[in-house]
Amino acid sequence: MKKKALYFITMLAGLLFISCGQGPSLQQYFVEKMDDSAFLIVNIPLNLDSLFLKKDISEEDRRVISSVGKLNLLFYRMKKDQLEQYKEEVGKLKKILAENRYQHLMDFKAFDRAQGNLLFEGTESNIDEGIVFVESENFGFGVLRILGDDINPAALMRLGKKVDPNQLEKQVKNSIGSMGAIFEDTDTVE
Repeated sequence: MKKKALYFITMLAGLLFISCGQGPSLQQYFVEKMDDSAFLIVNIPLNLDSLFLKKDISEEDRRVISSVGKLNLLFYRMKKDQLEQYKEEVGKLKKILAENRYQHLMDFKAFDRAQGNLLFEGTESNIDEGIVFVESENFGFGVLRILGDDINPAALMRLGKKVDPNQLEKQVKNSIGSMGAIFEDTDTVE
């Protein structure tokens, strides 16, 4: 009986050690920043069907849309006196995104002086979480998590070309409401 108990305790300790050896997840980072006033975190309850003209959507497109569960946005607005905090937070995010669970899809440039990365968790044919990370020392950084079940990235990218930009802008503004004032503050680094 003592051998079984010792075996069980050893196995439990081993599991705890292995799980503690993995670094923090992006989800944990979002949770840690929920009460930090330097960050804007929004769960965007987009009605994805309304982003498209009805005549442009096929049944296959509807299946792709249904694979996306929700979108989470974390944004850090760069202020003149916060360069060190900015660099520290970007360093933390880059360390998290370098974990083996996140696979790199591509790098890109955006908004004149920003650079970004597309990453995912899952397999190339069935993504559980898509990640868009954009950073600029002049503006700040943002992370968008696209959460769902078995998202087909190729189909999602094809569908993205059918998005009505006016509807997208309207839904994002409605989702963030008065919190959008963070984008209007003029105390950024230029």
